[in-house]
Amino acid sequence: MPPRLPSPALLASAHRRALSALPATAAARPGAPHLLDGVPRPDRLAQFPPELACFVRSRAAGHTPSQFAYGNTLKACAPAAGAGAPGNVAFAEQVYCAAWKDGLAGDAYVCSGMVDLLAKSGRLGDALRAFADGDPGSAVCWNAVISGAYRNGEHGLAIDMFTDMAWSSCEPNSFTYSGVLSACAAAAAELCVGRAVHGLVLRRDPEYDLFIGTSIVNMYAKSGDMVAAMREFWRMPARNVVSWTTAIAGFVQEGDPASAVRLLREMVRSGVSMNKFTATSVLLACSQMYMEVASQMHGMIIKTELYLDHVVKEALICTYASIGAIELSEKVFEEVGRVSKTSIWSTLIYEISSHSLSRSIELLMRMFRQGLTPNDKCYASVFSSVDSIELGRQLHSSVIKDGFVHGVVVGTALSTMYSRGDEVEDSYKVFQEMQEHDEVSWTSMVAGFASHGRSAQAFRLFRNMILDNFKPGHITLSAILSACNGPECLLKGKELHGHILRAYGETTSIGHSLVSMYSKCREVQIARRIFDATACKDQVMLSSMISGYSTNDCNDEAISLFQLMVAAGFLIDSFICSSIISLCANIARPLYGKLLHGYATKVGIQSDLSVSSSLVKLYSKNGNLRDSRKVFDEISSPDLVTWTAIIDGYAQHGSGQDSLRMFDLMIKHGVKPDNVVLVSILSACSRNGLVEEGFNYFNSMRSVYGVQPVLHHYCCMVDLLGRSGRLAEAKSFIESMPMKPDLMVWSTLLAACRVHDDAVLGRFVEDKLREDNYDSGSFTTLSNILANSGDWEEAARVRKSMNGAKKEPGWSMV
Repeated sequence: MPPRLPSPALLASAHRRALSALPATAAARPGAPHLLDGVPRPDRLAQFPPELACFVRSRAAGHTPSQFAYGNTLKACAPAAGAGAPGNVAFAEQVYCAAWKDGLAGDAYVCSGMVDLLAKSGRLGDALRAFADGDPGSAVCWNAVISGAYRNGEHGLAIDMFTDMAWSSCEPNSFTYSGVLSACAAAAAELCVGRAVHGLVLRRDPEYDLFIGTSIVNMYAKSGDMVAAMREFWRMPARNVVSWTTAIAGFVQEGDPASAVRLLREMVRSGVSMNKFTATSVLLACSQMYMEVASQMHGMIIKTELYLDHVVKEALICTYASIGAIELSEKVFEEVGRVSKTSIWSTLIYEISSHSLSRSIELLMRMFRQGLTPNDKCYASVFSSVDSIELGRQLHSSVIKDGFVHGVVVGTALSTMYSRGDEVEDSYKVFQEMQEHDEVSWTSMVAGFASHGRSAQAFRLFRNMILDNFKPGHITLSAILSACNGPECLLKGKELHGHILRAYGETTSIGHSLVSMYSKCREVQIARRIFDATACKDQVMLSSMISGYSTNDCNDEAISLFQLMVAAGFLIDSFICSSIISLCANIARPLYGKLLHGYATKVGIQSDLSVSSSLVKLYSKNGNLRDSRKVFDEISSPDLVTWTAIIDGYAQHGSGQDSLRMFDLMIKHGVKPDNVVLVSILSACSRNGLVEEGFNYFNSMRSVYGVQPVLHHYCCMVDLLGRSGRLAEAKSFIESMPMKPDLMVWSTLLAACRVHDDAVLGRFVEDKLREDNYDSGSFTTLSNILANSGDWEEAARVRKSMNGAKKEPGWSMV
């Protein structure tokens, strides 16, 4: 037995409730002056379409329109009113007033026309008032108000109106059932009511028509019950393109593209031709699965006139872009000509931005030239790919002009872009200017501060997020844990750990972040305890523990864990592989590193930039410059780290000229040097006696490369002069330094004094070292200088002065 609807005692009259609940906008009533009085002037008739002007002339001629004339005139106003033309709505109100005067306002044909027009104009309150003046026994009026409520998003009201109708003397028809079933489909929580309506339909007519059957399939499909939807679909005695498309769209909505494509094939075999809605639904399914199906759909569309439809072409653009077929997507895009929908531009720009920033910017400029305003998704996708702060600032100005800068989507992307470009202050300024924040924007800013070593600001922002009643998720907690980047942050890290335990318990989703945090705080034993306590260790957890061991110089433990990871069958990604190769380079294990090189080649990650850079560093550090250069030459676009590794390798092993040539090549490739690679260049000049070249590079650091020299660079210059025997110049150079020389600088000069047996300058350096209480190593060097010069008494005095001095013992891994 079909389920029963609620009794009328439980539901008051829906239209009476609506009259008191919904705002009114001057509902039409008789008595107002209107354009239909008197003889119309020609200039007044010119403002109306022909069918409306005909009505005006007829009434002015003294003819009394019938209810059908009034109803047709109101319907003629409806499309313009639905499109937002207020003139036709005003005229429709005058027509309705005239119908009142003629006693026809209560006619079902007139009433339904006015209700439909007002509902399409967004004036649901006035539509309900017009409905209250109509014939309560007419299904046409009920259908108009039910569909009007549904069209205005008042799905619950549409269902209540149907309930009132069901308990009245008026019999629902196919249009009524279709309208209420559509409302049930749109209101996700009303599936039970939809089933009750389905029961009423079965009781009324077990062999319901195609129109109702399609509405039932749509109701179940929109509610997520595809089993019931397909049961009713196959029960239908006949199916047209609308019913097939409804079922296909249901599978797409449920994320089952394979079933959607299978149903399309069934539809084609049954001889039903698809329309543009079928095509767009299946193309949406293709964007979730395979390129092959999308190509087949493209071919089917070309064979029909659907290829001329812009909506279908736009769906093709989005489909190809979503599955990564950028070239095909652009080809269809260019065939369309002028695309006016911003969403299509945004989808294409979004997908292209991850492949070609220049092309996405070009498309953005074309949008501007066509007078289109990009939406927030479009701007956000471009900001996510921009790698130039200058370009980002230009786009920032466009965002300000278009009014998106304060929105959460664009604001977050813009803030992240500045943070990624090391402009943290600008990033925070954008964040503060946003009108509202969500968890993503908070997390992005916290991560920005953390990644730039601004732990205090990251902690302060995290606290503000909590005070703003945001509960941090796992991603936010991982970001704030990354701000605990040293022993001084250990207490704060433990507090966060306690908060995580209270909020989420022994969760494993951020266990890797806890391992990383404790490792960076030099508490590798605590990190290992967390690692051991994790029941299901995934690849990320293992990578974090290996990295933690490497950071804390627990090299044997790192390699052992890596071997266990390989033996357990875990996938070794480029991050882990590069970490272990770098570790092998630091602890002089070239053979193990070479084995890893073979493994990386076998699994296909050798071409990854991080792995290649680590291999260049490994071979360079061990003097194998031939293999180092071979790996380097195989890299398509070396980054600064890779260039530094090869340049430093040449510099450390006596190939200074090669080092300088590689540096010049790096500059030609547009890679901007930093202070680390310039240390390698100055060292290469020093080791090869290239004094003039060394000074040229040093003097160009600020003016040409924009790098501020630090103590390490000055030390290299002292070494350059010292190796060349120009000790007096080295001393003058130190005295002209803008910062106080440290132990490294004085020790470098002292070593040069020993090489050139300059005891006088050595004693001067001794006095400087005594002033700063440096360790005994430098005094040993001075003692040796004096002994070599034959001044045994002074050498003995220096050695005697070393009593109580401490020297850190050396150690070796070999």
